[in-house]
Amino acid sequence: TIANQTSEIAAMGSGAERATEEQLQKNIWKIIWFNGIFSVFSSIAQLGLFDTYLFIMAGNSNTAVGWAESISGLSQIVLAGPAGILTDTCSRSKILNWCVLLAVLAVGTSIAGVGLDNFPIIYASLFVFGAYSAIQNTASFALYSDSIPQGSRAKWLSRVSIVNQIGYGAGPFLSLFLFAYFGNEWKLSVLHVVLIIGFLGMVPANMFLVNLKDAQHEDGGAEASGAYCNLRYARVVPWLICTLDVVSAVGAGMTVKFFPLFFKEDYGLNPGQIQLLFAIYGLSFGFFTWLCEKAAGKIGRVQAGLLFALSGVMCLFLLAYLRWLPSVLVVFVIRGALANAIYPIDRSILMDFVPSSERGRWNAAESISSMSWSGSAVIGGYLMDAYDYRQTFVITAFIYLVSASLRIPLFFLVPRYELPASQQPLISRLVSSEEVQTAEIGRA
Repeated sequence: TIANQTSEIAAMGSGAERATEEQLQKNIWKIIWFNGIFSVFSSIAQLGLFDTYLFIMAGNSNTAVGWAESISGLSQIVLAGPAGILTDTCSRSKILNWCVLLAVLAVGTSIAGVGLDNFPIIYASLFVFGAYSAIQNTASFALYSDSIPQGSRAKWLSRVSIVNQIGYGAGPFLSLFLFAYFGNEWKLSVLHVVLIIGFLGMVPANMFLVNLKDAQHEDGGAEASGAYCNLRYARVVPWLICTLDVVSAVGAGMTVKFFPLFFKEDYGLNPGQIQLLFAIYGLSFGFFTWLCEKAAGKIGRVQAGLLFALSGVMCLFLLAYLRWLPSVLVVFVIRGALANAIYPIDRSILMDFVPSSERGRWNAAESISSMSWSGSAVIGGYLMDAYDYRQTFVITAFIYLVSASLRIPLFFLVPRYELPASQQPLISRLVSSEEVQTAEIGRA
């Protein structure tokens, strides 16, 4: 059980008061609950509906949507470095307590901006939310990773991702009922109510981040939870993962935020239809994340990541050329699910190759890479206004293909399977991934 496994983590380190296995278990479940509830209301307030609201308010301009998204993302990029240093040098649980106050400020500013239809206030709210995301994501993910026992990281990162994606599917279902009640039309007055409900729901979700317990940081050594830090060329792996994430994010920024507008403009879908589509879209993420975890257990994490990445690229090419709406919808859902299913597997590899004392910095680096799409959102907006949505899909597919090719060196650097905590003494004596593979075969 997770309680038994976490006892090994609780015994690590020296000096500061150690977290008990019960406290580590609470960390894990409270962060999972936070992600589930927050994603429900975030999907209402910050995804397709918010982009459509900006699109309508700006006079049907994709460029305006791109600029708005860039403000939020660029604030995360600017603050990611300081957030990483803060996470590695201060109490992660205290940082998350501060994030609750920052969330209240971000929500209040957002409600004011939407309620007044005021672009300057909306831009300010996007900046504050970017700051909140940079700090909260870095600290919560580092603390969550610290609380997971070695050998179970891919499983528990997949679980929190599945819960997150189920939330992103449940949010549009809730929006569907809200539109049915307030009016199934693309009117600002209707969008105001739905968006404000979404923003308000984020506040109670943040209460799960209060009173978490710092997991003891490992001071290197054989028991460090960055299990493969001693492998030859181990330092290359985090850089490779962050690089391929940057490339993917650049492509995603040109396309992903504009999918609701693509279906609204090219196919005339109404608000309820788009919410139903994105409910199915989000729920499919959870199922495919589970499939990716199972595939990783059978064929290896890197191998599963490449398989899902290439399949997603093929779907995006299809999406650019298909015209019949039912086929477009099916391919759209499958493509998104394939692309998002890889994320927890990649993060589990990253956390296995960095020690706990550096997790804040590497989570910050991941934030920078994942938010680099914000800059390309401006480019995507210009391209879609100048040409069309489908041409931009093709450009994005080629960028994704470059990202997938960067996974190939990981075949030679990352052990195929995770080793459990009981194998920690063995891991500390190994210096190459080949030796780890040999140990895995012997254990099997």
